[in-house]
Amino acid sequence: MNKLPSNAKTSKSQVTQWEVIKNCEYSDNCLSKVVTLYVIKMAELSDIYTSNEPEINTILTRISITSENAFLNKVVDIEIMEGIFPYKFNSKKKNNISRLEDLYNYLCSTVIDSLPKEMLESLRREYRDAVNLFKAIT
Repeated sequence: MNKLPSNAKTSKSQVTQWEVIKNCEYSDNCLSKVVTLYVIKMAELSDIYTSNEPEINTILTRISITSENAFLNKVVDIEIMEGIFPYKFNSKKKNNISRLEDLYNYLCSTVIDSLPKEMLESLRREYRDAVNLFKAIT
């Protein structure tokens, strides 16, 4: 079996892999939004793993953070796309870090096998990095 990437987790029948894509949006030469896209791919596990295994499912999660989230602690905009229709993720938690933990738990329940804890750490880290970026430029 070929070596799996560090952002992959295996179960008996599938490999779950994720990656992070970050984009900064500007308006009038000022940072207006940091968008973090998580791409979660699930593939069948064959005898020899290759990175181009046929996918079972792909989930996209977009987290949009603005200066209002950083300074006024407003709720972060989270969208999930499974299949072709996106929908907003709702959490009753008021703290954005707690909302991201709820998102991680939801994604774990959606994926046949749970996601690696590194993804939860990544959600927290990317949020804190975006908030710190907004705070650094003001």
